[in-house]
Amino acid sequence: MMSSNDLLLGFDAREMWLGSKEDRPESDHSCFFLRQDVIKQLSVDNVTWASVFRADKTLPRPQWIGPIGSLWDDLQTLQTHLHQVWSSEAKPYWIIAVTLCSEVCDSEELENWRLRAAKIRPAIDDTSWELLGYDIADEWLLSGLTNCGFDKMTEDVEAIRKKYNPLLNAYHLFDSIEPATEFQMFSDERAPEHAPFFVFGIWLIKKEEPPDHPEREKNDLAE
Repeated sequence: MMSSNDLLLGFDAREMWLGSKEDRPESDHSCFFLRQDVIKQLSVDNVTWASVFRADKTLPRPQWIGPIGSLWDDLQTLQTHLHQVWSSEAKPYWIIAVTLCSEVCDSEELENWRLRAAKIRPAIDDTSWELLGYDIADEWLLSGLTNCGFDKMTEDVEAIRKKYNPLLNAYHLFDSIEPATEFQMFSDERAPEHAPFFVFGIWLIKKEEPPDHPEREKNDLAE
């Protein structure tokens, strides 16, 4: 269940048919991902974990879906649209919600986020939603955890991995707020061009996985 300090920002349908190597070139893995053994990296970042509309260019998407990145401001509108434009043979995808951990924002930042998220529907979370983990990203949802490359020439990448890898789960996300907040401050220092970074929760609302799809078994293994 979400904390009272979480601010609901919106929803998306994220692909679950691309493998990690398909998401990004092999050369990106060592410099962008701390954990190298994760089957699939999840993220608020639409580059790291693509929306179905980005992953499948044939899917039409309304011009306006909401004020925050690739997130939809209405869950029912998202689900209705998907059912209209995608057949029953659709590839596997997950419906997710994204929240902001407001306790690590200053008052001005929080007010800005609240104004942008004022028309999110539904405005409250459902107790059945499952927390997948916490990501760290800037206000445009560019992830400091999976989309700000580590430079082996200027950073001790192995020391960073030694410190944070044990705290990352099977989705390359933090399981708790404390290490996520620490990595947020670290990201502000190492990537000031994207600062300030924020802590975002990713919540699984529903899995849409055709039972006979060949990728389903792979996705089950990721859990």
